[in-house]
Amino acid sequence: MKLLSRIIAGAFVASLALAGTPAFAEIELRISSASPPDSPLVSAFEVIKERMEAAYPDDIKVSIHHSSSLFKQGTELPAMQRGNLEMATPIVYEIEQQLPEYGALGKPYVYRDVDHMLAVFRGEIGDQFRADVEARMGVVILDTGYLGTRTVGLRTVHNVKSPDDLAGIKLRMAPGAAYQNLATALGATPVSMPATEVYLALKTGSIDGQDNPLNIARDWKFNEVTGEFVMTNHLVQPVFFAISGKAWATLSDEQKATLKTAAREAADLQIGMTREDEKDAREQFEAAGIVISTPDLAPFHAKVDAVYAQPGMMDKWLPGLTDRVAATK
Repeated sequence: MKLLSRIIAGAFVASLALAGTPAFAEIELRISSASPPDSPLVSAFEVIKERMEAAYPDDIKVSIHHSSSLFKQGTELPAMQRGNLEMATPIVYEIEQQLPEYGALGKPYVYRDVDHMLAVFRGEIGDQFRADVEARMGVVILDTGYLGTRTVGLRTVHNVKSPDDLAGIKLRMAPGAAYQNLATALGATPVSMPATEVYLALKTGSIDGQDNPLNIARDWKFNEVTGEFVMTNHLVQPVFFAISGKAWATLSDEQKATLKTAAREAADLQIGMTREDEKDAREQFEAAGIVISTPDLAPFHAKVDAVYAQPGMMDKWLPGLTDRVAATK
């Protein structure tokens, strides 16, 4: 009887232990971004978090890490590739460093407007691009958003009318060769610097300007240390909602479909918010007395074409890709 009692007691304890152990481990999806908390990108991340946690409350947890609090700007993509980060929002220039054949997708003035850019990445070119990124980089692009249209912000007024007026201007650019080429194509001198250092650099005069969409300039409060925004509109910039291939592999087919649907909803929200934020930021800057220059863009187009036509600049690009982008409607 004592032996039987021990067996029954042991079985009871074991059953309690099993009951307290989940049948599968919870999946954590961490999203890293340099964007500040009130930006459209972070609002989009909230959509993804809400949709995934509502659909899979016991299976998936999504955490949002803004303001480079988890990974520094520019380090998220390699972190995803190593499997150290689940989700982030890389841009063309970061991907181009590993897939230089897609350099045309980051060339200034390659997109006519936001709708044209979205048609490119949500069409056949985007399909090819996403497939190559997944196959060769181990990163799955879920959807495409709109980061904004890049302009030049200067700490003092120069009344810029052409690229010649930017000669000698020390223009902060994000790290990476493609960004340095972009500054040169605009007529300026590139200075590589992370976004977190730009405000103080503008304030102290260690740089003369920075290149960002108006909404992002406001998000980072660069307008407080800016005297002139030059509407060069040199790049309608896509941003990609992406997940590490290793994290993607842990999801079921149903979870993958839900995440893609959530990413499209998030991207559409982010695009709409960004468009409105750009308009609001310009109105705010004008009301504050900041000079808004609207130069003739023909000289900037010509300068860009001349710089990118130099030997070595486009040698690795996919033949005909620029023409295919131009033909996209």
